[in-house]
Amino acid sequence: MPKVEVVPLGASYDCRDDETLLAGALREGRYLRYGCRHGGCGTCRILLVEGDVEQSGSTFALTASDRADGWVLACASVPVEDCVIDVSATDLTAEEFLAGDQVRGYTAEIAEIRRLTPDVRGVRLRLLDPPSMRFTAGQFVNVEVPGTSVLRAYSMANPPSDSGHADLVVRLLPGGAFSALLEDRLAPGDRLRLYGPFGQLKVRLSHRPMIMAAGGSGLAPILSMVGDLADQQNRRQVTVFFGARSAADLYHLDRLRALQDRMPCLEIVPALSERAPAGWAGETGLVTDVIGRRFPQLEGYDAYLCGPPAMIDAATGLLTARGVRLRNIYFDAFVPTG
Repeated sequence: MPKVEVVPLGASYDCRDDETLLAGALREGRYLRYGCRHGGCGTCRILLVEGDVEQSGSTFALTASDRADGWVLACASVPVEDCVIDVSATDLTAEEFLAGDQVRGYTAEIAEIRRLTPDVRGVRLRLLDPPSMRFTAGQFVNVEVPGTSVLRAYSMANPPSDSGHADLVVRLLPGGAFSALLEDRLAPGDRLRLYGPFGQLKVRLSHRPMIMAAGGSGLAPILSMVGDLADQQNRRQVTVFFGARSAADLYHLDRLRALQDRMPCLEIVPALSERAPAGWAGETGLVTDVIGRRFPQLEGYDAYLCGPPAMIDAATGLLTARGVRLRNIYFDAFVPTG
């Protein structure tokens, strides 16, 4: 049974054979930060100081370079010998580690299922027990697939002021464990189990103007953060770029425009990468191309990126080349799981 030493906390715990670093900690009543629990979000990223693990997980949440530098995902790493892990990067305190998992479970009722695009659905959940959730704009919840123990992670699109609901944006994927049920079986009135909130994405306190870029279902956390900024009567300039293939793939523009009415410093820039209809007055091209045309220099900006890994990778390169400091770029990569 491998022993895991946790620095700089001066603590340790044991992992059973074939048990991940995260699962072992939780089983022993300890806590490591985590999110999706399937190696996709990167919340549980920690440094392996000594020892060896067998690891899986998304290559975006953990690149080959990251792995070579000793980074691992606690939820996707099984120790094969005694290990020393460094959790400094997660800002975990000894008190949190010893207190165990404080994530709550929620019973929710489907209030509405709305067709947003041909392959994206908006799901509004009403929280029943407990009837509200305290969360930070940008965070996500894990939804339990009915009849299974399988979890799927979805960002909340509503702001924290709407604490009695969880608005999700779900992309339909062939054979998706949750999205298939959503399309074929689930209906308003059905109940689901949620767990959360999770995630470190949030708007940082700053005087700097903000660039926000979303692709696909990545608009959900952007909507939550912009809604929260409007609630706080924000006056910092915010430019939201929303990239889609065609006009049929754009959604929730009505919600963004309603927020623009409340927050005049908000600019909304939809962009179509493939098919622009006749009379389209918006931008065309990849969202990164549009940002580049609009902003020849971005020194002194903060950036928030939510969408497919390829979009985030391209946007990060563009933003840093235009002057955004890497430490001022915050992102949430959406790895499809359905």
